Amino acid sequence: MLATRQVKTVLGKMGLEVHRTGHDWTDTRTFLPLEATLSAAKASGLSVADYVDARYNQPRASQVAVDDMKAMGAFEGTIERVCEIGPGSGRYLEKIKAICTPAYYEIYETAQPWARWLVDTYGVTLQPTDGETLASTPSASIDLVHAHKVFVSTSFLVTLRYFDEMARVTRPGGRVLFDVMTEDCVDDDIMHKWLAVEFDAGFYPSIVPKRTVVDFFRERGLHLVASKRGSMEPGFNEVFLFER
Repeated sequence: MLATRQVKTVLGKMGLEVHRTGHDWTDTRTFLPLEATLSAAKASGLSVADYVDARYNQPRASQVAVDDMKAMGAFEGTIERVCEIGPGSGRYLEKIKAICTPAYYEIYETAQPWARWLVDTYGVTLQPTDGETLASTPSASIDLVHAHKVFVSTSFLVTLRYFDEMARVTRPGGRVLFDVMTEDCVDDDIMHKWLAVEFDAGFYPSIVPKRTVVDFFRERGLHLVASKRGSMEPGFNEVFLFER
């Protein structure tokens, strides 16, 4: 919790406070402001990725997620070409590039200030982004296509369109990793916690049946390698890894 206290101290000096609130990920106008976030991260002595984790009272959340990816087998073998959907502030991107050092890393991101910053900072390729396809990526060209905290806030049809595209661009032997909320993530206790959340963020949190997820990718030639529980307060989500 040290990182969280550091961030709160810095923001306090700026006249700001950290609250346990949600975020409307469906509206890029309400995304984290680039310049203010960069300044606060620098003042806190944290990387941007670690600062964003701490800002939402989840220190090391992105590092834990990437460690889980590794444990599930997402980085096994040679990873030359990576595609990430919705990298946002780059908190997963930063850590993944350090682990598997791909020769090519492309992103689809709707928040343009952050997208340009990611290009300048990490040398990634920004693809034209329409919010539901990977139209600029050739079929069967990607070793690892992944998304984090994206499909918990998109509509069912948008999620399926992205799933279809992720399957399309994955090469033989390539992998797909993402998280969603399934029916296993919402027992009665968890539903009461969600009902107590004091914000309304469009489709968030969106639920996709687990059988739908597994069947959808199997019918497109990808088998389920592993799945595990992930973190998504006030409940949790489910992380899936598929391989072609």
